[in-house]
Amino acid sequence: MPHFKISTLSIKCSSVLAALVALSLAVITGAPTAVKAEYPTGPVTLMVGFSPGGSTDMYGRAFASFTHDYLGMPMVVVNKPGATGMIAAKAAYNARPDGHTLLLYSGGGFFIKATIDGDKAPVVPMRDLKALGGIGQAVTALVVPMDSPFKSAKDLVDYAKAHPDKQMRWSHPGRGSMKGLLGMLFLKQNGIKAQDVPFKGGSKARNAAASKQVDFSFVAVQLLAGFESKLRALGVMSDERDLIYKDIPTLGEQGLPALGITAPMIIWGHKNLPKDVVAKLEMVIKDLVSSEGYTKMTKKMGLTGRYYSPEEANAMIAEIDKLMTPFIEENTKKK
Repeated sequence: MPHFKISTLSIKCSSVLAALVALSLAVITGAPTAVKAEYPTGPVTLMVGFSPGGSTDMYGRAFASFTHDYLGMPMVVVNKPGATGMIAAKAAYNARPDGHTLLLYSGGGFFIKATIDGDKAPVVPMRDLKALGGIGQAVTALVVPMDSPFKSAKDLVDYAKAHPDKQMRWSHPGRGSMKGLLGMLFLKQNGIKAQDVPFKGGSKARNAAASKQVDFSFVAVQLLAGFESKLRALGVMSDERDLIYKDIPTLGEQGLPALGITAPMIIWGHKNLPKDVVAKLEMVIKDLVSSEGYTKMTKKMGLTGRYYSPEEANAMIAEIDKLMTPFIEENTKKK
């Protein structure tokens, strides 16, 4: 028995000595001494550039609630409203490019804001960030208070044309936002005028219509959830009806100019993310968004949970570029 103890001790000493020799050689030769920890090594932050309760925030929280099961770490949603989402985008871009800080931003809204600001934009999506995948879609709806006399989008347009002296007011999530610009385009295409009232976020713009502070509003169709007794949607600004709110007709169905714009809700990462981190995040986003749990949760929240590959998301942004850039340059970009 004593001999066994001495042998064991000798073996342990030899192992320690070998490890010390290996460490010394590594220091001398510059060889790596540790295996890189597998991503993620801690909680992941998801930056959202709008206030809680809006459509972007709702998508972010739905996605984050399942992240631990797929990524192995929790995801924390951080709201940084302001500058039409650019404050959050800048925070995500300035964070360490290791995948522990991501951004959720509508592809359409992100592109539009960068187009308006041009070279002064703090973050340009296709230049500074990388689309990792889409988790849903943003469909813009024209909504009015429930007791509004307007029963259709055409009713509203006809009234505005017949009463140009009675200036109406409309709300949106902020100047430069996707909804705000689509509202401006709606007014121009139909030859009517109204005073816009911007807010910091879709939920606040919706509340203004629900409380009758404005005559109508342009917000994400998902924001009707829980407000069915206070708001009525007159139409959606997409080519097809929303997959959840199927009873709301498109503008084209009502004989009005069809805008046909739907923007994907995209999760973005820093352009310099390591390839292995990008691959893992892309796989996680695809598997999570395609899961039964996420699909059920988003449907319950009135959201259209739908997966878009990075390539599909980029293609949709290119289409929005084609449709919106001429209008943006004509009406909002500084000369």
